[in-house]
Amino acid sequence: MKVPLHISNRRGLSVCVAMAIAGGSMLIASDATAQTAPVKKSAKKTGNKAVADTKVNDLQAQVERLSRELEASKRREQDLLKRGVAVAPVPATTDPAAQTSQEPDNVAAAAEPEPEEKADEPQNLSEVVVTSRRKEEKLQEVPIPVAVINRETLERDNVVSVQDFSRRAPNLGVTSANARQTSIALRGLGKNSGNESMEPSVGVMVDNVWRAWTGAAWANFADLDQVEVLRGPQGTLQGKNSNLGLLNITTKAPSFKNSYYVDGFAGDRDTLQGKFGATGTILPGLLAYRASGFIDKRDGFVKNLDVHRSEGDLGETNALGGRLQFLFTPSEDLSARLIVDKTASTQTMSVQPLIADPTRFDDGTLRNTTFSTRLARDWFNTLRTNGQAVTVIGDPRAMANNERRQSRGDGSGVSAEINWDVAGHRLTSISAYRDALFEPNHDGDGSTADIERISGWTVKNEQWSQELRLASKDPGPVDYQFGVFAMRAIANTFNQRLFGVDAGAFHASNSQYSLLNASPASRQLLAASMRDTMLTQNVVPATDSYAGYGQINWHVTDDATLTLGLRNTYERRENTGYSRNLGGVDLDALGASLGSNAAQIAAAKAIRSNRLGPEWDAPRQGFDQNSQNWLINPSYKVNKDLMVYGSVAGGQKSGAAQFNFNTGATENVKPEDVMDYEFGFKSTWLDRKLVFNVNLYQTDIQSFQSQLVAPDPLRAGQFLSQLGNIGGIQLRGIELETNWDITQGLNVFLNGSYNKAIYTDFANAPCPPEANNNGFCDQTGKTIPNAPAFTANYGIDYRSPLTFGYGNDYGLQWHAYLIDSFKSAANYNASLSRYGKQDAYHVTDGGIGVGTKNGKYNLDLVGRNIFDTIYFTNASNFSGTGAASASYGDARYYGVHFRAKF
Repeated sequence: MKVPLHISNRRGLSVCVAMAIAGGSMLIASDATAQTAPVKKSAKKTGNKAVADTKVNDLQAQVERLSRELEASKRREQDLLKRGVAVAPVPATTDPAAQTSQEPDNVAAAAEPEPEEKADEPQNLSEVVVTSRRKEEKLQEVPIPVAVINRETLERDNVVSVQDFSRRAPNLGVTSANARQTSIALRGLGKNSGNESMEPSVGVMVDNVWRAWTGAAWANFADLDQVEVLRGPQGTLQGKNSNLGLLNITTKAPSFKNSYYVDGFAGDRDTLQGKFGATGTILPGLLAYRASGFIDKRDGFVKNLDVHRSEGDLGETNALGGRLQFLFTPSEDLSARLIVDKTASTQTMSVQPLIADPTRFDDGTLRNTTFSTRLARDWFNTLRTNGQAVTVIGDPRAMANNERRQSRGDGSGVSAEINWDVAGHRLTSISAYRDALFEPNHDGDGSTADIERISGWTVKNEQWSQELRLASKDPGPVDYQFGVFAMRAIANTFNQRLFGVDAGAFHASNSQYSLLNASPASRQLLAASMRDTMLTQNVVPATDSYAGYGQINWHVTDDATLTLGLRNTYERRENTGYSRNLGGVDLDALGASLGSNAAQIAAAKAIRSNRLGPEWDAPRQGFDQNSQNWLINPSYKVNKDLMVYGSVAGGQKSGAAQFNFNTGATENVKPEDVMDYEFGFKSTWLDRKLVFNVNLYQTDIQSFQSQLVAPDPLRAGQFLSQLGNIGGIQLRGIELETNWDITQGLNVFLNGSYNKAIYTDFANAPCPPEANNNGFCDQTGKTIPNAPAFTANYGIDYRSPLTFGYGNDYGLQWHAYLIDSFKSAANYNASLSRYGKQDAYHVTDGGIGVGTKNGKYNLDLVGRNIFDTIYFTNASNFSGTGAASASYGDARYYGVHFRAKF
């Protein structure tokens, strides 16, 4: 390819700069040597010395200036290479100085070649590059706590989802029963799901596009390059409302170098996983592409014990997706990246085994009507048409559903990122559109009875966003970036509950059941009370968000830097909704035809109205709100191996436009305020083979937005989940990240945390159901749910050459790794019910295999959750019509993993 002249000239400038630096250095050395020789003290000699000193100082200043120019030139060239623009090599010369400048260790002398394939060895953290502050920096030089899951780990361990991320990063918790119930927590907080009126406090950014709905992060990610877990407020730069942290996910970009890979896994539970990727040139130096895709199939791990049918286990995986990208580089200063992606899944979701249905409250009072006692009625044992109804309580690997239904979860999007380097700055434009669909089809009653045929909220989420950012590029005492951001997000949510022939007998109170179970005729009225009726509800929260932000790094000295950031966000939040009751026969007419008395007809109508609730219409309502995020972040490099930093950050997340789902009344939620303090250090030891980072933090949150589970005022014994505010929460703890390259081929790491997360103000907390208290319980001072005190991720990676064929790049080496994720005991129930307590547990993954030295081919025998640990990540409350249930982590599976790169 013909190289543009201006690129070649820049290469020549680099050579000249290098020669000038070398020459200046020799002159300085010469003058310095001359000054050390003995001289006679005289005015003339003294004057000469002063002149010499002046020359030395001038030369030193010139060398420093040329060094800065060389460094800037180096960064520009590396940037060009990353974007696929070729850089001309320096022509051969007989000039000895020029020949010296062409040595490989002088990066200005020749363009760095495309990197050769290499084995997927764990990368030393001191060399990891991150984009945590919207620019490329070495991890050890970024003064914020960041955990990185790099490409080598992602590929080797087949890490593809947010659930997988939580087993590789400290202080990260994920629950993902389905798309709508996906929630992400950092330091025990931020874990919220099941309400689209609010946004998460832990953000998700994929290829610089912020995702408004956490459920959009539920599916597998294709072609991952790196995952960064940023802890602490990130609202000034990294998207909106990321008050507690952010997952910054990047995928592999197109390259002008042709390459391909295939990745396959086959194992027990009929597991079949496949990934592929291809990249290369379409028009040399101008247009490159990248195409990738995945398929993920695996049988479930929860048995369905329905005695009437056998349709396979529950909790299976059945997903596929793909991405198509184009990189356009019309010049060295301008590039554009277009991404189109699509994922789809059809599988049983919300598989939540029943864990408890106590007969008594904790005070000893007998529970008169429970899930179990309802199913013990003779309707479900001797009178039911389809035979005895079955349920399973207390077995984490078994359920009993009369139908095995599959839900749907889809997502797609398109984004365009344009970068233009102009006047010492980079102007970036990011335009994006995304949509996501969750269409549930659950058997919602936890038994083989025909009670609820369809259950759940369908979510259709759409978002449009545009961001413009200007960042300085040339070195200087201050570097900065600022920009504007706009987004519109709409979540059209639709609740459907379709009831079956057994619903009336189940939802009737004891007295209603006795009255309607008296004769064959009245039993027909009992069956008709709920049969083919449907509860439908629709709410459509919408948000228009506009923000301006900026962040500067003031390099006070070569070693001391002060970072300041500010973001101002204006939002318009709206909502509208309704509730309707559909279907069902005319109970008055049916009762009259059956000869039922007035009391029986009234009882049948009461069963229906109590379960469906009142109808309501909520006109569009909303509010405008302005919020700020700010950051003060000093750092100091004590030496090349030690940096200390601190930060104080504040942020606010807008309130939520919300309705009461019983009445349709407006119940808007207050804004959430965060104040965060961080102090830590990043260090390397043993010739940078050992990385040792420590961070201390305290985060105070007021009016934390959360799903609150409270007694339903319209249905005795039932509970209502409603969005609200928690008065105060405090997070305080310490985080440790270490990585040690002990010797060639042997690496160990340990990431750990201690986290004390408590309610500082929650006097009006909903009581757990076993308390038998319809009022409030004071949980102030108690540990919040989902917050284990200790978490750790640690492991070992070992590789060693095999004697056979090791003399070339295709020589073989064997490798093994073992990784363990530990969480101490915690309560995973929102009301801190004792049935939500999960003991401490370990989840261990590992593998052993053989591969070529250059990393082109690898074959491994791997296992996930090797010891088949049974653990849950979320637990619901029991009620008068339901047992407590839990979402469990995936069971063990193992198989053969093959990877090839071409």
